Amino acid sequence: MSNPFELTPTPTPTVTLKTLVRHTGLSLGTVSKALKNAPEVKPETRERVQRAAAELGYSVNLAGVKLRTGKTYTLCIVLPVEDAEQDFSDSGYMALVSGLYAALAGSYYSLVVHPQLPGESPLEGLRQLVESRRVDGLILTQTRPQDERIRYLLQQDMPFVSYGRSELAQPHPWFDTDHEDMAYQATRRLIERGHRRIAMLNPSPELMYARHREQGYRRALALAGIEFEADLLRSSGLSAGDGRRITLELSQRKQRPTAFVCANEFTALGALSAFAELGWQAGREAAVVATDDSNISAFFVPPISTYFASLHHAGRQLGSLLLRRLGGEAVERLQILECAELIERQSDLAVVTGATE
Repeated sequence: MSNPFELTPTPTPTVTLKTLVRHTGLSLGTVSKALKNAPEVKPETRERVQRAAAELGYSVNLAGVKLRTGKTYTLCIVLPVEDAEQDFSDSGYMALVSGLYAALAGSYYSLVVHPQLPGESPLEGLRQLVESRRVDGLILTQTRPQDERIRYLLQQDMPFVSYGRSELAQPHPWFDTDHEDMAYQATRRLIERGHRRIAMLNPSPELMYARHREQGYRRALALAGIEFEADLLRSSGLSAGDGRRITLELSQRKQRPTAFVCANEFTALGALSAFAELGWQAGREAAVVATDDSNISAFFVPPISTYFASLHHAGRQLGSLLLRRLGGEAVERLQILECAELIERQSDLAVVTGATE
């Protein structure tokens, strides 16, 4: 039997946007934008609104927001998988995704990962996502010069940002590392240290950034008066196995390379594995320089010089650009090119030990 003298607890009043408006004295639009971390709201105003929301216990009714706006509040990053057994954590993709999550923190948006499997049409998965309206925006990686995915998204007027550029006439939002400058600086640095036969281990030539890297490499050679040797520019996958295989092949040349500029730290690791098999040491028989984003080369034996471009930072930039695009900002203002940072761990001076000059 219930106790007739028991007091019924008073329901806690629901805290709504209008509650925050009354509490802060700001307009509904300003409060709403501040809660979404909109860049047009002053930082002190955003902090004031968000502090009030925390104190009053405000939480957004996302289901209601979705119903009112017709949006999914879901964004998607499309990640190509070269191998069905590929582990994203080993490929560096997790750093990119973590940066995206950091950029979306405080917004209504969540993030999903869509793997593009080997042999799958690049457009097939995109069409399903776009035409079913399962997402509000997309992040693309590994861009091509005439990228059909970018062309399709532009035609569909779907908000997106790409990690990398294209050669399409119609502008689109992108963030990119200046791979031409990276390859140029790496090659020029080795030339200044006495190297004349420098191998470039490059990604597949169909990728936009591979073309940029080749341009930088060729420019550095040309400015130094060194003839370009096609055999020293090798394109392949980006695995340690590829780096090992190519390094072993090039070691058999009568005039072998005295330096290797590797497309990432996995290929650099493969090159060092080949060095161990050949009885070489980095910095003695030949130099190895990496251009990558994880900085694990600090733990190689010996540690090697690296041109570092953080994938976590790239993810944050991509997320920020996509939020700005979703907010209606002009495409022309949503293009960012940044240079990599040289982390020098070896002098990489040329030492002639058995290589025919």
